[in-house]
Amino acid sequence: MELTAAAQFVRGFYRLVGEMSSDPELVALGESVDEIAYIYLTQGTRAGQRWMLDCGYMGWRKRSSALTWTGTDDTTGGTYSDLPSDFLRAFGSQQKSALVEADGRPWGTEVHTLDDTLEGDGYYFRGDELWLLRRASPPSTLYLSYHFLHPAWDATTEVDFPVEARGLIPAEAANLASLENFLPGGNEMLAKIDRALKVARERARGLGRPSKQARMMRKPARYNSRY
Repeated sequence: MELTAAAQFVRGFYRLVGEMSSDPELVALGESVDEIAYIYLTQGTRAGQRWMLDCGYMGWRKRSSALTWTGTDDTTGGTYSDLPSDFLRAFGSQQKSALVEADGRPWGTEVHTLDDTLEGDGYYFRGDELWLLRRASPPSTLYLSYHFLHPAWDATTEVDFPVEARGLIPAEAANLASLENFLPGGNEMLAKIDRALKVARERARGLGRPSKQARMMRKPARYNSRY
């Protein structure tokens, strides 16, 4: 049976941490039934997303609405736009811009935040904002290509996670909850959670390569040369 419903993920979390939803400790501070489970499932899902993206997985992609810009070079040292509320990671790099025009053509070059004094058609990320370099000349409409955060969990949440990797969600959630006082079992429980996480990650690891194409090694970005 595949993991599809929120209740299945909740039960998987409780099995790993050796708990039941009826445990008084889980509602001792006024929490509703299963609230703690949903909190850790949300955190665990997003930890799983980051881990899979680090392994090369290319899912959870979308394009933002047209970006709107605030500020000027003279008043704020550049113009900026707030990142989407569900932003997880830009789908781009210093070799491939995450900013695109309506037809998908990339625009600009990403630079490191420490290089924010550069000028020209480039951009960088600062906290939850996307900044253009000074003297940038963007087209009238730009979009951000990015990986989005999985929705927070509740009883009605629909899972958006590759089927073969869904065991990673309760495993990551249990790992994050492993320092909570409500967990029974001591070191044996912690060892069980650690084993479950390792197995889940190993099963999910291969999804980072959707084809037999070999991994590509890219040279570091180079901005100028004295030769």
